[in-house]
Amino acid sequence: MTKERLKKAIGGNIRKARLSRGMSIDELAELLQLTSGFVGLIERGSRGATVYTLYKLADIMETSIDSFFYSGPGPNTKFEEDKPGKKNKGNPKKDKIASLIVDFSDSEFDFIIGVIKNLRSLNHAAVQKGTDDEED
Repeated sequence: MTKERLKKAIGGNIRKARLSRGMSIDELAELLQLTSGFVGLIERGSRGATVYTLYKLADIMETSIDSFFYSGPGPNTKFEEDKPGKKNKGNPKKDKIASLIVDFSDSEFDFIIGVIKNLRSLNHAAVQKGTDDEED
């Protein structure tokens, strides 16, 4: 995992933890004694959080520091690309989509999944129609 991807993953986990506690970015920034702009940069992965900031975050969120380093519900769930057999092919289009949806809510994911299913269905129908037209 690159340093940039690690910062984005940690920042996304920090944002998820903040939102799951119903906390605004301003409230978290005040507790951390940082500016809300800087906390936003950390959450977006543009800036890295220091170990001390992670320590304070863990205390505020009543969790362990390592919870910010994992993609799943517990410390045994590594980031997807760190799992054995998973190779990040570096597809820039997939990376772009992943960066855009990192902090979607469940309802936003459901909507996007529906859109993708509809697009695939329409594409399949168009390909099928093109095949039918060629046979005529």
